[in-house]
Amino acid sequence: MAPFAGAELLPALPSESNASPHKLFIASDNSSQSFDSWTIDGGYAYNLFNDIDLYVGARIHNRLDNGAQGWLSGIGYQFTERLSFKSTLIASPKVESKNQEAMVSAELSSRLKLTENLDLHTTLDYQEWQQAVEFGVGFRF
Repeated sequence: MAPFAGAELLPALPSESNASPHKLFIASDNSSQSFDSWTIDGGYAYNLFNDIDLYVGARIHNRLDNGAQGWLSGIGYQFTERLSFKSTLIASPKVESKNQEAMVSAELSSRLKLTENLDLHTTLDYQEWQQAVEFGVGFRF
């Protein structure tokens, strides 16, 4: 009887498989309005097309005033490898309101990657009680 020899293809390595359209994200930002102000966004993003992500999440902030924290949803667009745009709607409870009224704010932002660790960003923020435009330089490490 001849010895039996067989082979079976091994499953693909994770690096060789297709990328999942599902992502979890966390992002932090400090505000130019105050040196000790910070914001953390976290949630789930789904890749609709090659360059377009739809996301939902939550925002927390170290302030307790209106618009500081709440639920968020939006869409992100990666225009090129270096340039991206993002729009976000945020629903926050009104602090001084006794009933469950919510305040909605909108944010438009863009980011231009200059080098691997340096980028420029702009943000236009609109809320019922204030509007803000922010320009900045970001450093990634």
